[in-house]
Amino acid sequence: MFKSKLLRRSLALTTALALWLFSYIPIAAEEETRLSFIARDVYVNGVLINNFELVHPFVIRQGSTYVPITPALGAALGFQVRVDKDARLIQLQPVAPNGQAVKEADRGCDLEDQTGLLAYGYTVAAVKTFDNAEVAELSAKWRKIIDPVIWSMAGLLNSVAEQTVAPTPSTEILPLKETEILFVGEVPYLPLSAFRNSVMFDWDAHYDEVTGLYISTDPAVPAVNYYSAVNASYIQGRAAYIRGVRPELSINESYYYEYLFRHEAAVYDLDQDFLMAVSRTESSFQKSIESPSGAVGMMQIMPKSAAAYGISFEELKNPHVNLAFGTMYIRDRLWIFNGDVIKALSAYNQGVVSVSRGDYKTGFAEKCVSNEGVIKNWLSNRGYGHTFETRLAASDVRASAAQTD
Repeated sequence: MFKSKLLRRSLALTTALALWLFSYIPIAAEEETRLSFIARDVYVNGVLINNFELVHPFVIRQGSTYVPITPALGAALGFQVRVDKDARLIQLQPVAPNGQAVKEADRGCDLEDQTGLLAYGYTVAAVKTFDNAEVAELSAKWRKIIDPVIWSMAGLLNSVAEQTVAPTPSTEILPLKETEILFVGEVPYLPLSAFRNSVMFDWDAHYDEVTGLYISTDPAVPAVNYYSAVNASYIQGRAAYIRGVRPELSINESYYYEYLFRHEAAVYDLDQDFLMAVSRTESSFQKSIESPSGAVGMMQIMPKSAAAYGISFEELKNPHVNLAFGTMYIRDRLWIFNGDVIKALSAYNQGVVSVSRGDYKTGFAEKCVSNEGVIKNWLSNRGYGHTFETRLAASDVRASAAQTD
């Protein structure tokens, strides 16, 4: 008995000493990490947040969803933030969500991935009132137990003895690893799970592979209750049509293409099915196809036209770049010809000068218009929806194939 107890103490002391010595090993102050844009919709308490309209969007890192801690998004989600870089402290104060959408720009991040820096040495706290002193005191106690890098010898021995830190009613340290706290520029990024596991926030989240991410900040309303069968039908129908034309595409690829068309339609205020009809006519949704005349990609863009906007030949094979340029080009020609679809599409195909002179053919434009009708009829005949909801009411509906993040 005595030897066993002595052995356990010796082992604990050896472990403590090793960790204490390890704490002096320098750790890189900054380390870059890739953050992937979420090409799905995000709903906060039933309100659609277009991720592409955020300068700092929701992202995925190593399979986890990350929330940008910005004032604008904080108003929608229900928090205010104070960052003290000198104290390496991020404080989040719960407030009532405003129930509004967030739009920082038509193309805030433009679907681009982000590059983050790991924020070593930071503490994140949920607080009722901003108070550096109180948070610092609790953080110091918490770190002695949780964070092996800055343990003191006394803290190590206390941890071995399984001592705990009593919680406080006005401050909650969010138990995040240093590798889970990021910055993109001046903006902190935190895992969504930190808010879900927080006593003071107690959010719920639900992810559906078709319609996207749902967040409920009301503990009484599960996030899955906001699931929209209407939006699921809208997305599934258009993705299914794209796969019908290009059966080699995976389901996820077709969902991504649908998202791209919906994104560009929203940015340039055009009908999504109309844009899909143009792409169907031009390329049958082939992202890398090249025509004998040299036109490239899903919207068959001439490299010379794209080069005038700083877009390279290879970039035109990126479906997002190609669709964005093609949609902008169509929108501009609709402006030039006062909304005349036949003239605008003819100018897209044959040039503005030809249409202005009256020296053009309407076959391409008429084929696009016909294909738009074909798409809409195809969707209707198969029972897919034609409306997309941007504000959802909570219900008891459950998504059958949904996953919880």
